[in-house]
Amino acid sequence: MQFNVEDIHRSNLILKTKPKSLTFGRALYTFEYEQQHYWLKIQTPNVNQYYEAGFLNELAFYQQCIEQQSFADFLLPFQIMPDVNILAEQQVSGRAALIVRHADLLLRDCSGLSIKEIQKILLQLLDAVDQLHQLGWIHADLKREHFVHEQQRVCLIDFEQVQKINSQIALQSLTATPRYMAPELFHGEAKTVQTDIYALGIIIYEWLTGQRLTAKNYQEWAYLHCQRLTVELPKHFLLFKKLLSGMLAKQKEYRFANIYSIKQCLMTEIV
Repeated sequence: MQFNVEDIHRSNLILKTKPKSLTFGRALYTFEYEQQHYWLKIQTPNVNQYYEAGFLNELAFYQQCIEQQSFADFLLPFQIMPDVNILAEQQVSGRAALIVRHADLLLRDCSGLSIKEIQKILLQLLDAVDQLHQLGWIHADLKREHFVHEQQRVCLIDFEQVQKINSQIALQSLTATPRYMAPELFHGEAKTVQTDIYALGIIIYEWLTGQRLTAKNYQEWAYLHCQRLTVELPKHFLLFKKLLSGMLAKQKEYRFANIYSIKQCLMTEIV
């Protein structure tokens, strides 16, 4: 993609930011250009340090992908527009803007899918995360809406919390979504490949059951993940139980070690 400021000015920008995010200086827009839809993300500096840190972290990740020419299949087409003030008339400005092509959510209702179709989708999902891990990164904030598909590719989006594998950054503030947090994160441990795997397990579990886990607050989420969660699947999906049990083990040393081992289980258990 090679947008310029004039292209953005000519586009009909539609604000999609949640009200709370707007107060933190974040603006997220959609726009259409030559019959293709895009997202535009911008962060006003010096409004909220956590939102700004996440935005700058995502920009740095994309910039490293450019510099290392790591244009893997899990990335949607994107463009960084540096030093822009393209939305001054809307009182939104930032050091840079991030443009990413729109894509549809991957995981929709699976009740009408065959086991083979589900297996195929799961392998594609795992491949996307595996590519990220092979490049030396963990996503660190995986959730269902971060998996999309475009032109028969499964892609990942939203890299605001991405970090290098084995960076050993202790969880000093809440930079993960409690619904998908591995038990050790509630004890302040660092995010790892195993915490990505746990989040994936929750995503797949909710997809197969067609139900979302529920908790009223952070303490209830901690109790659910650290003590109460058990894998209970509909009868026709019981053959995925070993897979999910290995992804959702409460102690990380009992979880799958990497994405490759998950794919091996998926290939050998479901034939």
